[in-house]
Amino acid sequence: AVFLSAMELLIARRESVIDHIVAETGRSRLETLFMEIFPACDALHFFANRAGKILKDRTVSLHLMKMKKAKLVYQPLGVVGVITPWNGPFIMCLNPCVQALMAGNAVLLKPSEVTPGTARVFAELLEEAGLPENLLQVVQGDGETGAALIEAGVDKISFTGSVSTGRKVGESCGRALIPCTLELGGKDAMIICADADLERAAGGAVFGAMFNNGQYCSSTERVYV
Repeated sequence: AVFLSAMELLIARRESVIDHIVAETGRSRLETLFMEIFPACDALHFFANRAGKILKDRTVSLHLMKMKKAKLVYQPLGVVGVITPWNGPFIMCLNPCVQALMAGNAVLLKPSEVTPGTARVFAELLEEAGLPENLLQVVQGDGETGAALIEAGVDKISFTGSVSTGRKVGESCGRALIPCTLELGGKDAMIICADADLERAAGGAVFGAMFNNGQYCSSTERVYV
């Protein structure tokens, strides 16, 4: 109910949210609507309607010992630390935080120091939608703050960012024996087949490379024709 309420609030206030993101990132309004607002509404709706089914207890079949029963039961981890980048400051905060909260966890969110205000807008949206007080807290700062968050005793880390920083995050989580989810950079390839409409393919290649100045996870970085 909280996340469906947040979706309704976001739809109603989309122009003011877009204003804030545009002011902080310099991105165009259309790209902000396409990259931040639409997928945010989709994610809120998706997890609000499917989390119960996804997290439901399920029976697991056994190979031997047919007289026994096995059940897979999902339980909250506790406190999840979420470290997010600047290239999608709203949706990159929303996606991992909503998933962690839906699974019953508390969240400490450390956004990029380049786009700190957007994370606050996101947190305030959830608070107004009815999220219990302090269940989601925003911690501002740079890489040192992120490192301190990992060492603070959280129960999982979700990190989105560069490969070099991701290695450090993985090493720190490994030392602490806590799970981590790493979404890092890549080399995204576009493949154009022999029967493709070349004009459309060329337009798609340019759009895919230049959308958000090329600063997003599936930006076209190589083209195979």
